[in-house]
Amino acid sequence: MKPRLAVWKFSSCDGCQLTLLDCEDELLDIAEAVDIAYFLEATRTQREGPYDVSLVEGSISTAHEVERIKEVRRDSKLLITIGACATAGGIQALRNGADVAEFAAAVYANPEFIDTLDESTAIADHVEVDAELRGCPIDRGQLLDLMSSYVDGRPIRLETTSVC
Repeated sequence: MKPRLAVWKFSSCDGCQLTLLDCEDELLDIAEAVDIAYFLEATRTQREGPYDVSLVEGSISTAHEVERIKEVRRDSKLLITIGACATAGGIQALRNGADVAEFAAAVYANPEFIDTLDESTAIADHVEVDAELRGCPIDRGQLLDLMSSYVDGRPIRLETTSVC
């Protein structure tokens, strides 16, 4: 039985998911080795968990996302955050410590419709994370090594040096 893979998006630009899709030939090998149960950037397939591996892109910026990431964690044996948004709050975290209402009023015609937390936070601030791939976007080679390690049953070892 193939391991079940899910790829999740929270507040982000999709750049890390696109890095996965840009793996081209290697992605085909990965797709043959896993059951892609949930990956809206790539397919309409939406099968419910449990999932063997969840890759999570994006920061937590809304109350709804707080609840959603807890569901993803419950349904995932291994949860791996990918990219600066998921590992550190990302570009959205630039608003942290500022007046969010003031920002919303300056940016949006109808700021009363904006429902956001005062801070954008990393996934690990809300749930246990098994591994993190840092970068903006993530390094393609690190992602492929992580996925092939998992598929081959080898221990996942991540670089501890900066990729930026």
